[in-house]
Amino acid sequence: MTTLQAGKTKRVFAGGGVIAALTALALLLFGTGGASAAEKTLTFSGEFPLIGTQQVSTAINVEIPASATPGQTVSTPFSISVDAGASATDGLRLVGTTKISGSIAAAATVTLSDGQSVDIPVELPIAETPVPASGNLTFTAEGSVDFTVPTGVASGAATVSVASSANSHIVTDSSLGEFDVALTLDEGQDATLGTTQVG
Repeated sequence: MTTLQAGKTKRVFAGGGVIAALTALALLLFGTGGASAAEKTLTFSGEFPLIGTQQVSTAINVEIPASATPGQTVSTPFSISVDAGASATDGLRLVGTTKISGSIAAAATVTLSDGQSVDIPVELPIAETPVPASGNLTFTAEGSVDFTVPTGVASGAATVSVASSANSHIVTDSSLGEFDVALTLDEGQDATLGTTQVG
């Protein structure tokens, strides 16, 4: 297993007012009053330097509100906890890595009652974390998403899910330097975080 960490990439969404409204609405779904905590443990796989394909275990934490009201500005905490696994941790130790940092670029998919959906980028920094002398490297990427909810968004139930891909950017203090890894959600998992009522 390894690290869901951020390649500093940002997804750009175009396509007019509908997509813009969907994007802002989807960001809204990550937090307002009356939210309930959602935690989802999922695995992703990607190709890593030296050790090849590895599976990453992640625990995603966010609050999904029971209802969402257009017109308000929201700042929502979001975190991803990662277990790097034995192979990745051993590989880091092998080349003399004593600490890592970086970022995670992931996304959430919001699907509205009319079937329209959009991926919302979530970029989180990873604080400098020591590589343990034994056992697996674990760390948490955390931050917040700030946005203003637009008015005029269609009402109805909306579902929030973890998007099927993420990108990791890892910074080490060893000969590995910095590297990026594209990660794909392993098949057969329920990636739904929760639902909210819009309007």
